Amino acid sequence: MRLATWCIGGISSKLRYLCHWLDSRKPDIVALQKTFAATDRFPEEALRQAGYESVAHARDGQFRNGWGVAVLVRKTLPKPKVLQLGLPGQRDPGARFVTVAVGDLEFSSVYAVYGNPDANGFEGAMERKIAWMEQLQEHLGKRSKLSGGCVLAGDFNVVSDGPALPKALNHTSRERDALGAVLGLGLVDLYDLHRCRHSGTGPGFNYEFNPHRPVTSRLHRILGTRVVADQLHDAWVDLEYRKAVRELHRCKWPASAPVIVDLCSGSI
Repeated sequence: MRLATWCIGGISSKLRYLCHWLDSRKPDIVALQKTFAATDRFPEEALRQAGYESVAHARDGQFRNGWGVAVLVRKTLPKPKVLQLGLPGQRDPGARFVTVAVGDLEFSSVYAVYGNPDANGFEGAMERKIAWMEQLQEHLGKRSKLSGGCVLAGDFNVVSDGPALPKALNHTSRERDALGAVLGLGLVDLYDLHRCRHSGTGPGFNYEFNPHRPVTSRLHRILGTRVVADQLHDAWVDLEYRKAVRELHRCKWPASAPVIVDLCSGSI
């Protein structure tokens, strides 16, 4: 089984690019974030023609339709059953969380709060983010499924490696501790696990953003319970899909790359 997450940055403008990637990489389940599509504008039929059922969550009428998250499931798998649209008790605006069941696997797409320090100031942005992460932890802590097959995939807006930077959002100890509390519920970062198994080192990414060099996607994670981690075969960042594709003339591509996890065959 192939799982993936991608912060797509506008599904309508990236649809041809997304469908090309789906056909090329053939993922089984995909988490998307920043779809920027109202409920009645989500390209459900186009994705079905590409071989995928979809469950989308948007906040219609909000700025950019409340960000928007979605899950795509290959039509050869059981049809996704909606378990949760939105994070219960979420005070922060935006469609940031959706959970579906695909057979025995519970799969969520996550877009964590960044906080917008330009509008809210550093402290205000930090409090928004920490509050949302605490609500996520509370929600997950109530779900017995975390002892079974469960995956959370998406943009968590936390950089876990390198020195903590007290005044740099995404890099602070508070944010790392909040993510650590979520992981402490019984989840494993599958990319980190694969890298440690095969190289004996941590992620080792360069997090400095430079538009002239490829960037990695370590804000984006696929977290799985132990039963999922036990089936981990491979994990990688698909940097081939963070640039122009020859077959797609003048087609926009996302600013982030997909993260892909391959599991061994077997039931979860």
